[in-house]
Amino acid sequence: MREIREKRESHSIIMKPSSWKVLKALGRIQGKSAGEVVETALWKLIEAEGYNPMCFKIMAYAEPCDPEENKELTEILDRMTEEDQKIVKSYELPEATHEAE
Repeated sequence: MREIREKRESHSIIMKPSSWKVLKALGRIQGKSAGEVVETALWKLIEAEGYNPMCFKIMAYAEPCDPEENKELTEILDRMTEEDQKIVKSYELPEATHEAE
């Protein structure tokens, strides 16, 4: 998935001093800031744990929706294959099967 450029923000995090030292050392070795090391590790963790990265990226940029719509969207995203995740100009969602209300 293509990287979306966005303005960086400052956030504070609490961690053990030893973890902070390791993070800073990794940053120096890789020529990255502590934030960049954390971001890289975050997306590698999502991938390693088998989570759908597209779901997290959509969650980061989309407006909140009601629980029913969230459940429906999550189910659609969970069914997506690698082919489905390729960047295209448009994508039509499959018909949802709703019970008559």
